[in-house]
Formats: sequence, structure tokens, C-alpha cells
Amino acid sequence: MFSWCGDSMLISYSEGITGEGYWDDPDNPSWAAVFTGDFCFLAGTPAKSNELVKLINQRGKDIVVIPQTSHWLQPLLQCGCRLAEVKRYHLRLPAKGFDLKKLEKLASEICKIKGASLVKAGEREYNMLKECKWENSFVSNFKDYDDYRRNGLGYVILIDGELASAATSFGYYSGGMEIQIATNPKYRKMGLASICSAAFVAECAQRGIRPHWDAANLISVKIAEKIGFEYDGEYCALCYDEKSEK
Repeated sequence: MFSWCGDSMLISYSEGITGEGYWDDPDNPSWAAVFTGDFCFLAGTPAKSNELVKLINQRGKDIVVIPQTSHWLQPLLQCGCRLAEVKRYHLRLPAKGFDLKKLEKLASEICKIKGASLVKAGEREYNMLKECKWENSFVSNFKDYDDYRRNGLGYVILIDGELASAATSFGYYSGGMEIQIATNPKYRKMGLASICSAAFVAECAQRGIRPHWDAANLISVKIAEKIGFEYDGEYCALCYDEKSEK
């Protein structure tokens, strides 16, 4: 039912690593839903389902619903979901592979920023990411540091000891990782996201790990393209509708 979607978090679910699956009929399902991380993937025939809407609403305002078709929106709205259609963007791996020299050059830009250091995430950095106030998804899909150490990867930028930016594993599967990137609002527009994501992708390339980049906005697309990813089109997603509170 999910053959249309190659998202890394869906692959992670299929390998039994993370997430939960639901369907309307175990013997002959007409629709199915997979919840993994902050995402809900919907497949099959769009239908009204109070049970499904309850599961979606329980995830709170951060939920991102990825439907097989946009026709899912109306049945969900009719059952009480506060969702609105938004655009997200696919990125694909470069046809000729990543340019490691370019990635190393990008990562070396850290030397030009006063008081800044680029550090591969260890236990100390993991705890900083876990306790981060301005981004709650850096390591949210890992049980603890031991799980992260064995299965995850991350690079952080510290400025005068303060967490300024990070590129880390949002999730993983046997052959790849989903990259999560965010920058402290205090330090934006300094190129930090490009620096730490270049280090992250370079290590993935060296270790034979496939990095996945799903962009929530065009700024993210530009950073991904700078790293070497190729734009692969927009797609429909459903996110919490702030207007529904008014």
C-alpha cells in the first residue's frame, strides 16, 4: 500500500525500527496509516474515520501528514482534524555522487566564524541536543545515547560553548538516515546549517550511508542544493492549521 512512497521514516517502520501502523481491516484494508516520528503516512482510499482522526490529533500540532493523494484532506476535516494543505519538497541524491572536496571546503568555513567550533556529536552533545529548547526533534526518535551512538550520527556547531546549529539523524534504517537540521534563531543567516550538514553528508558518503533530505520550505531546498542534493519536485502535505484556533 505504501509502494508510492520512499521516505526513510517509512522504510524505518517497515524494518521494525520505529513507528506504529493502523488499518481499517486487517484482512482486506482499504486504507492504512503509519505514524513514525512527527509524521503520519496515509495510503489507500480516502475515508472518514473518527479513530484515525483521534490518532492524528493525539500527536499534537507538530504532526505532518503525508497522504497518498490530496483527497484525504476533506474526509479528515469532516471528522474534526484541524489540518491545512502545505507544500513540501523532495530532494534526490546527486546523479554523480557527492563532491567530497566541496563538502570538506564547506565544512571548513567554520574557521571563519569567531568563537565557533564544529564537533561530531558525542554523549555531551547528545545531551545538549536532547535538552535543546528551540528544536525538539534532533534526537527525539532515539531511546537514549547508547541507541544514538550505535545507530545515529550528528554534527553540532558551538559558538562560545552555546549550541548554535546542528545536523543530526532524525531517524535511520539499515542503509540510510534522515537528516534533521536547525539553527538557533540567535545565529541564523551565518551559513551554519550548510557547514554542519556538509560535515554530516560527507561522513554518510564515506561510510556508504544514504542521506535523506526532506525540505519543509524553499530555504531548506537551497541549503540542500548547496550541499549537492538535486531538487525533485514539490508534494502535498497536511499540517496543523493555526487559523482553526481563531
